[in-house]
Amino acid sequence: MNETPERYELDLSGNKWASTLSNLLELARKAADNFNYERALRHLNTMEELWLSKALPHYSLELKINMHHEKGRVLSKLGRYAEAIAEYEKILPICHDKRFQPRRAEIFLEIGQLQAKSGELDRALGQLHRALGLYRRLNDPLGICKSLRNLGVIYIELGDFEDAELAYGEAIQIASDEKQNMLYADLYNNLGAIKNMKGDWTAALDCYNIAREVYEKEGEVRKNAYTLNNIGITLLELGQFDSSLKSFISSLQVADTIKDASLSLILNINLTDLYLKRHEPEEAKIYCQNAVRYLEAERLRNGQLVEIRKLAGKIAVMEKDFQTAQENFSRAMSLAEELGLQFSQAEILYEQGQLFVETDRHMEALQSLEKSLRIFAQLNASGRAEKTENLIDSIEGLYLRVFEAMAFSVDQKDPYTKGHSDRVAHLSLVLAQALNLPEIDIKTIAAGALLHDIGKLDIPDDILKKTGKLLPEEFEQIKRHPDLGVQRLSGVRFPWDFMALIRHHHEQINGHGYPGGLSGETIPLGARIVSVADVFDALTSERPYRAAFDPARALKVMSEEMNGAFDPVILDTLISLVRAGQLDHIINRQTRPDELIHIWAQCRFRPEQTTVDSDSAPVPSSI
Repeated sequence: MNETPERYELDLSGNKWASTLSNLLELARKAADNFNYERALRHLNTMEELWLSKALPHYSLELKINMHHEKGRVLSKLGRYAEAIAEYEKILPICHDKRFQPRRAEIFLEIGQLQAKSGELDRALGQLHRALGLYRRLNDPLGICKSLRNLGVIYIELGDFEDAELAYGEAIQIASDEKQNMLYADLYNNLGAIKNMKGDWTAALDCYNIAREVYEKEGEVRKNAYTLNNIGITLLELGQFDSSLKSFISSLQVADTIKDASLSLILNINLTDLYLKRHEPEEAKIYCQNAVRYLEAERLRNGQLVEIRKLAGKIAVMEKDFQTAQENFSRAMSLAEELGLQFSQAEILYEQGQLFVETDRHMEALQSLEKSLRIFAQLNASGRAEKTENLIDSIEGLYLRVFEAMAFSVDQKDPYTKGHSDRVAHLSLVLAQALNLPEIDIKTIAAGALLHDIGKLDIPDDILKKTGKLLPEEFEQIKRHPDLGVQRLSGVRFPWDFMALIRHHHEQINGHGYPGGLSGETIPLGARIVSVADVFDALTSERPYRAAFDPARALKVMSEEMNGAFDPVILDTLISLVRAGQLDHIINRQTRPDELIHIWAQCRFRPEQTTVDSDSAPVPSSI
């Protein structure tokens, strides 16, 4: 039977132990309020030891709850999260009584916060949803607000920015209605973190300044220090290193004064990042090692451990220790995947991509960066996505220069062949997009189509430029150009695997093509697409020996006279595109010297621009 508050007063009267326990609890609270957490913990341990060793009666459920609650609060300030959770869990069985339901909701909230800090995000979400549900049943607006705020923090960790903003939107409105200034400031602080991660740094600074204004007015030292840290992060993203360092150091001084281990850890991580961006690896190492020591001592496996391993990898890259860098990135990625931290995964992939660029592993660089870009785009992290896209573009630019050099050689030998390859690449690109292929396949097809006739550089001019009908033996020479193209490119390593496309772009579905006589789906998908684009452009372009066919006549030739030569789904897609007028800007057009760059700029998948209505089934098999 639960004791009532009245019984509690009666039981305490005249009892020396009751006064002693209450005094110890009060001393612990005062010590914690003065940031002397070790002293507070000693008072609380003494209180619990006395209670247990002297076999004292349970004076009050309220007193017992307060003891464990205060001990959990102090342990969490010291960064000893597992011990803090254990203290809070001791309270839950006591709080089944209806009158303790608000305390029960509060404990769910506290446990959820600590589990989030410990990297147990799924468990944290469960506890916070329990708190939110209980607060809604209790019709407690402030409890609802706090629960939403903490759910938002986890949504940020998981990269669910939309859910986080929805949670904060509801919570900010409640805090405003209830005139809860501190909570209102806390929520704007968290909202600033979302804006920062999305790359909207101006909006982030606005949110932080709203929060700081309240904290300074209320004399809230600790929260103001956390906000200074957040401002430092944003200034760092903006490249304002001196201002960022000033914010971090001011925040660190406060963290050391109030002995906030959690904030000190965060600042050591952020100072590591800052000194890396200033290209000062020795300074970065000092703060990195501080953070690693703390995380290892506390055996924490959370987002902070992911971040510091990523930063350790960046330090190793700067020191040209590429093996150590890759080891750190791999460990960071494994933990990020284990914890479900999508945003962290994208950032690690970005750093790995830069490592691969540094070590001339361009194929792996593009694969990592494109995965990173996909995640950033999915998370609507526009600032990060733009930075990643720029790096991808710079790598691809290296290969475009190679293509340009090759195209120049083709142009010098036969200007017609260069213009034809450009148009075939453009047609193939639009076909691949209309068929809803993945971006990597679209790029592979566009790259292969650009170089599909490169082997003609090795065909004698008197055959290649002959205006009359080719003799059988001359045609046999022409038929060698796919294999000659593969041979010519064999010494160059490209990020896109288009060699099979170049070799087989003259194969036919009915098996009557060359050089391998392949048929049906044994022909690579990219080669089937280029085959359709190649013949359509040849028919609709001016030739030395005939005028260009109009598109309708070219399609009739391909559908009727060459029946069985082409993949029917791809041919139907071409017909739909032509009828929709989506190829008018390509057909029989004189191409520009920089055509390759303009084609490549369109390689990112844009379904709304290219997908056509068609009764055709999806194209079977992969590239």
